[in-house]
Amino acid sequence: MTVPLVASFWMMLAGYVIHIMDESLLGGSFVEKVRAHWWPEYSWRKFFWFNAGYLVVMGGSIVLYDRGGDRYLFLPLAWSIERFSNSLWHVWWAIRYREYSPGLVTCVLIWIQTYFLLAYRPTSEPIANGTVVLSLLLGISVAAFVSFYIPLVKGSAHRARITPSGGHR
Repeated sequence: MTVPLVASFWMMLAGYVIHIMDESLLGGSFVEKVRAHWWPEYSWRKFFWFNAGYLVVMGGSIVLYDRGGDRYLFLPLAWSIERFSNSLWHVWWAIRYREYSPGLVTCVLIWIQTYFLLAYRPTSEPIANGTVVLSLLLGISVAAFVSFYIPLVKGSAHRARITPSGGHR
């Protein structure tokens, strides 16, 4: 069995749409958990616009690859790498806080799609080493930003506003 790369990329995007619903509806919601742990000012508006923008970027990258060919392959591959990395972040969150991380259940969809990309890519669709390297650099860079910005940057700013006695300055 083979699954064309473009189909795997569209399925990764579909998995992300379901992941957004999971983050919105299950486990107290991603927004509420972020507010509680790191960033009290985080809002549904920020959540919406980040995810809407990311969906446009992912979808546009897939169309660009589908219409423009292999020179654009690094883009949807990078977003697939980022989504896989994000799924690992959700596992970390669940272990670290010993609670459900909104989005954790649908990480399984991302893992399945990652497996399809690795195991069922047609041999007629080779991926050049340079494309893999560029995709890894871009995907891991974006994943690092998404994974560490809220906990480290916003979390440290939130902690700085709280005095040792637990009150706000």
